[in-house]
Amino acid sequence: MLTLSTSPCMLPDMMKNTIEETATYHHGNLRHRLIEVALEAIEEAGAAELTLRGIAKRAGVSHSAPYRHFPDKEALLVAVAREGVALMLSEIKLRLERAKGDPLARFMVCGLAYIDFAIAHPAHFRVMFVSPRMGVSVPEDLKPESTPFFHLFIDEITECWKLGLLKGESPHAIALSAWSIVHGFSLLVIDGHLQGGVLDEGSRESMKRGLLYAFYSGARGENGPEVVPPAPRG
Repeated sequence: MLTLSTSPCMLPDMMKNTIEETATYHHGNLRHRLIEVALEAIEEAGAAELTLRGIAKRAGVSHSAPYRHFPDKEALLVAVAREGVALMLSEIKLRLERAKGDPLARFMVCGLAYIDFAIAHPAHFRVMFVSPRMGVSVPEDLKPESTPFFHLFIDEITECWKLGLLKGESPHAIALSAWSIVHGFSLLVIDGHLQGGVLDEGSRESMKRGLLYAFYSGARGENGPEVVPPAPRG
């Protein structure tokens, strides 16, 4: 009776790699690791330079391994974006819970949480808002105005709008303006354009709050209530 040896030294390289990868990354661990490595690569060189072969090399797996989870680079970037959206939404909700029912504090919390997320997770942030020029087809639910955190932002602004604390054509229009401000500031920080890229935590915190207060002061309207937004907790 002929018996085939299963000793690793007798197996073809591709089969050995598959066995080693299965032993090292199981139950979805490889998928998670590939996303981690992708984030590292994006932080270093940007999403445009990302390749599945390069990710496989960084992860220490065969060049074919990523294709078991992601058919192409676009699928990997979408996975990174989905993870980022979930993380941002979780952070905003956590801070809103601490802000209790004060509508102005909740409005401020949303803006501050957005900026803080971008600073803490720059690679996620960049992929979440990847430029269409990169040729990535963004799923409808990941387009900025379709994401849960944007709808949450509109909900908080709507409460302020109903109370007359914010003036504007509509809560959606106000949200777009506020979003443009916090998004632009976030990019300036993570791209190192502010103060030559050197911005200490105290200065950054002051600028964040000043930015949102300036927006609030303009959006409340000439006849709006003279209310100073409270400093958000968290």
